[in-house]
Amino acid sequence: MLVKQIRSRDGTGTLSYLLIGKKFPEAVLIDPNLEDLPEILSLIKSTGVRLTHIFDTHTHADHISGAGELSKATGALVVMHENTKDKWKVLEEGDKFGIGSILRPNAAIAVDQYVAEGDVITTGDLSIRVLYTPGHTDNHVTLVADDSVFTGDLLLIGQAGRSDLPGGDPGAQYDSLVQKILTLPDRCRIYPGHDYSENEYAVLGSEKKTNPFLQHRSKEEYIAFVRDFFPPIAEAVAMGGKMTLQCGTHRVLQRVEDVKNMTPRELAALRNDKGKILIVDVREPAELLMIGAIEGVVNIPVGQLALRAEELPADKSTPIVCVCQSGGRSLEATHYLQQLGYSNVRNLAGGTGAWMKSGLPVVRPGIPAA
Repeated sequence: MLVKQIRSRDGTGTLSYLLIGKKFPEAVLIDPNLEDLPEILSLIKSTGVRLTHIFDTHTHADHISGAGELSKATGALVVMHENTKDKWKVLEEGDKFGIGSILRPNAAIAVDQYVAEGDVITTGDLSIRVLYTPGHTDNHVTLVADDSVFTGDLLLIGQAGRSDLPGGDPGAQYDSLVQKILTLPDRCRIYPGHDYSENEYAVLGSEKKTNPFLQHRSKEEYIAFVRDFFPPIAEAVAMGGKMTLQCGTHRVLQRVEDVKNMTPRELAALRNDKGKILIVDVREPAELLMIGAIEGVVNIPVGQLALRAEELPADKSTPIVCVCQSGGRSLEATHYLQQLGYSNVRNLAGGTGAWMKSGLPVVRPGIPAA
């Protein structure tokens, strides 16, 4: 089987895949992006294949699917999970998230064939097995062809897709990852629906070791981890009405054991000393106001670190402690600062939540410490 990747340039990091059999000219297309339709049609023409099936792994929330238009142009069947029959249920909730204008055209695409767990679609010498993998949405499927696994927005390289959008469920995502993805052979190549670092694929065995979403933890621990990993939806949606929501997010990843943690009591002791220490709170400003923050923090949201690096100390030996709500975003910020060359940076284990549970004070703008 030959896999041709089409990478979108519209800011969503969207990836589409043309799968071509070895012996026969039949092909299938996975997750076409409407804005990439000219490139997709050109690729189909140049390879001389006959497109028979178009898979949308789920109802997309961050870009408009090209499945309907591609079907009109080629006659190929649009294939989605059977839960897509109820896709209209998420539209009202989508309006609350500011993504109704994307969900509506996607929900209007006619589906020719519905599939369920264990179904196999065969065309030419291609055989594609369907895994039902809810979590990012409730109609999400993962497609397995030989040792290639097309994970849509369930599992990305180095991370996973958001599970806080309409139809999402972090508990269901945990089950899908543990019960479906982690049971696949380590040799499998993971082809995700989004990527922000020019990756073509990842090997599952490597992802099991390095992807923080695939590390051993209970479902309750996973849900708490996911809650803090992604920036709030408000950060993902650009002002001015233009949707730039990412179902994943840019992340700087390295081994967790390379990051040095600090406990709340250790940080409190350092603050009581007269030595210079910078505490960087990487949450959104509204979170500091609503929940409270350690007195004296510098607030730079994790998504703005690259843009506001000039606000960090010129002396890269300066002690820095990164803080968020429960330790997820601050872990990523610690990774990033280490890559910038800061040699004395720590992560506050458990974040502001652990700080407050330790009985240590927080402040809010204009309100005395409590």
